[in-house]
Amino acid sequence: MTERHVTLFSDDLLSKWGFNDGEDPETWLDYCDEHGIDYNEVDFPLVKLVQRYLIPVIEQTVTVAVIETCHNPIRVDTVDGVDVTEAWFGRAPSPTLTPESVDVPMTEVARLARR
Repeated sequence: MTERHVTLFSDDLLSKWGFNDGEDPETWLDYCDEHGIDYNEVDFPLVKLVQRYLIPVIEQTVTVAVIETCHNPIRVDTVDGVDVTEAWFGRAPSPTLTPESVDVPMTEVARLARR
């Protein structure tokens, strides 16, 4: 049996609505239910996960903005020195970020959430 994980997609960094529009992923909620974790008491650590696991593997040079919002709270604002903030709202084409995604084991998600 393979360990459950959360998949973080690189292109979610380029949209206001990325990462499930800032909502907790269903896989996290299911994991919490199965392991007796009250997800109302423990925040899903999206920003920490993206900073620790996704940003370091992106092959392009990026800068990141952490935004206090009810939508996606972490976004790339430059790619290879070019401002891409208009892509957040679909007003400009999005560049392609590689790799496409990274998987983070759910045990690591839970560890970061409990910090």
